Amino acid sequence: MKRAIGTVIACAALAAAVSLLASCATQGGATPEGVTAGEIFQRAQDSVDRGDYARGITLYTLCQQRYPADVNHQVWASYEIAFIYHKMGQNAKALQLFDDLLARYEKEGDALPPAPQVLAQKLKARLQESTKKKS
Repeated sequence: MKRAIGTVIACAALAAAVSLLASCATQGGATPEGVTAGEIFQRAQDSVDRGDYARGITLYTLCQQRYPADVNHQVWASYEIAFIYHKMGQNAKALQLFDDLLARYEKEGDALPPAPQVLAQKLKARLQESTKKKS
């Protein structure tokens, strides 16, 4: 009987240790080479969902660095980074980044996915309106 209880406790401790290691491996540290842009985006979104905005920005930036030819992910990462700054209450930085993104649309236009442009325009307008109300 004592042996069975000891085995159950040992198994529970082992399961807890494995869970702890798995959560640490997914939350921080380096992102290995060979991870796709989509996987990096998922990790970034998971970080943002947990409130780890700095990690989200780092991962979106990493995606831009590793996949410079992937226009879709480049533009979406730019939008997401600006949006994270807004979520952090750094609206001046967010507005600057939205302006940078929208300037890219002025240069490249139809070569870029349309949704980030629309979202950036809407959020920029809202931020500008809230800035006017505070003044």
